[in-house]
Amino acid sequence: MTKKFAYRKNILFLLILFLTACFSFAETHTVEKGETYYSISRKYGISVDQLCAMNNLTVNDVLKVGQKLSIPEKNVEKSSLPSVSTSKSLSNAERKFDTYTVQKGDTFYRIAKVNGISVEELKALNNFDSDTVLKAGQRLKIPVTIVDTSASLPSLPSSDPRKYSEKKGDSSLTWPVKNPTVTYMKGKVSGVQLSAQKNESVTAIRAGTVMYVGNYRGYGQVVFVQAKTGHIYVYSGLGSIKVRKGDYVVFGDSLGTAGTDSIKGTTQICLMVFQKSNPIDPAKAPRG
Repeated sequence: MTKKFAYRKNILFLLILFLTACFSFAETHTVEKGETYYSISRKYGISVDQLCAMNNLTVNDVLKVGQKLSIPEKNVEKSSLPSVSTSKSLSNAERKFDTYTVQKGDTFYRIAKVNGISVEELKALNNFDSDTVLKAGQRLKIPVTIVDTSASLPSLPSSDPRKYSEKKGDSSLTWPVKNPTVTYMKGKVSGVQLSAQKNESVTAIRAGTVMYVGNYRGYGQVVFVQAKTGHIYVYSGLGSIKVRKGDYVVFGDSLGTAGTDSIKGTTQICLMVFQKSNPIDPAKAPRG
C-alpha cells in the first residue's frame, strides 16, 4: 500500500512539473476596441516582436475585438520563445526605436498602419500634438522591428544585367545616387541601371535591415536591404560596401560607393526591388 501511495505521489509530482512547464506562457489577453500590437506589448512590458512570435502573427495581420492573444512572461528567457530572428546583431538588440523619413504625400494614418500602431501612439512616440503637420524629410521614431537576416533572399536571374531596354525612367525621383540617367534593364532581370559619378556614395532609399552583403552571382558587390513592409531592395554593382549584415539603415544612409562597369568603363549601379519574391518597378517602390 505504501509503495502504491509513493508511486501515485511521484506521478502527481511529475504531472505538476509538466503542467508548470506547459503553462509558463499561460497569460491570455483579449483584444479590446482600439488596441494595437504596440499598445498591448507595452501593457505587458514585452516587445511587439515577442508578442507576434508568440501568436504566429505579423504586424500586417489585423487584430480583431475579442481575439485571444497568448502573452509570454517578462522573466522568460528570449531563447525559450519562438524567434522572429535567428540572427540579431548587437546593434539591433540595443535599438529601442527605428527611424522613418517622411516622404511627399505621407500621412500619419499610412505611417501608423504600416508600423502596426495607432495614429495617437505614433504622435505620442514623437511628442506631437494634434496640430502637428508632417513635412517631407522629417524623421520619425517608429517601433523597432528585427528582421530575420537568415531568411531566403530573392532569386536573381543568372543572365547578364548589362542588357538594357529603350525605356527611360524618371530621374527626378529619389534614387540611391544623385540625378542619374535611369535605364530599365530587359530580359529576365527586372530593375534599373543608374548612372553615377566616380566613387559617388550609394544611399538607402528605404529604411530597413541589411540581409546580405558581398559578391552575388556575377552582379558584383551587392547589398540586400529588407524594409518593414517586406520589400527587399537590391543595390548591385557597388565599388565598395560600408555596411554589414544585420545593420539597420535609415533613408539616406550610405551603403557604399558606385562601381565601374567592366565592359563600358562607366560608373553605374543597378537597383532591383522585390515584393513577396516578385520583382516590381523600382520607380514605384516605397521610399523613406
